[in-house]
Amino acid sequence: MLSALANSLIPILLIIALGFFLGKKTRYLENPSLGALVSNIGLPALMLHSILSIQMQASSMLSIIIATILILTLVSVISFIFLKTLNLPTRYYLPPLVNPNTGNLGLPVAYALFGEEGMAIAVVISSVVQISHFTLGVGFMSGSYQPKQLLKNGTVIYLLVGGLFLSLGINLPTPIMGTLNMLSHITLPIMLLLLGKSISSLSVKENSKIGRATLLSLFRPFVGAISACAVVSIFPLNQLEASVLIVLNAMPVAVISYMLANKYQGPIDEIALMILISLPMSFCVVSLLWWLYI
Repeated sequence: MLSALANSLIPILLIIALGFFLGKKTRYLENPSLGALVSNIGLPALMLHSILSIQMQASSMLSIIIATILILTLVSVISFIFLKTLNLPTRYYLPPLVNPNTGNLGLPVAYALFGEEGMAIAVVISSVVQISHFTLGVGFMSGSYQPKQLLKNGTVIYLLVGGLFLSLGINLPTPIMGTLNMLSHITLPIMLLLLGKSISSLSVKENSKIGRATLLSLFRPFVGAISACAVVSIFPLNQLEASVLIVLNAMPVAVISYMLANKYQGPIDEIALMILISLPMSFCVVSLLWWLYI
């Protein structure tokens, strides 16, 4: 069982490592348009193709969205109490603990472990988490929030489009679905390469806070997984939906938290360390879940 997990996850780690190497030694991944290509073309295409190709029921999609919101809410409450206990400011530390990396890591992991059906569930979960990044994340770190930011998020827009198509029973023509499928294939490898590149460019100048960053890094995947287990135990989801929810909520601190902390003058060194340390911690938690639960 664990060998099957390793066979699924090792290619992901190798591509991240390749992205790290390319980020350190080359300029291949430095074009900012590459990230925009994935965000605005690849990811929406992946979302529409995944949701529509397996004909996910609109009611199932709504259940996954509600369950994800409940998990994020539970993680927020637990993390808030945890940070208050440690006398740490929630403004900068709450968003990294609440919002996992369900995008450029969670989606490839879901595909590797659960296939196309797991991918469809994962893109819905990831979209909700993206909304959380641009609401809770931006709101806390900036001290204010502007709702119009969501209207610029292509993933959120295409989630609504996919939900509308499902509700109305609209099936796209085969050539369109084939086009979406081809476009979606560019997404996962580039996302993993960009994740590796982002990790390679993280700046850690202060080593005195490694202990606290390590504690927070351990907390993120464990509290996410435990909260997900609690919600799926009482929520009407099938086994696959529950498994994908648990795995994606065990993902590490998201790179976007570092970007937001840098933008709003947060503790970027600690958040960079949290990203680096929580990545292997997350894979350990996923391995444990795979062995015990999934």
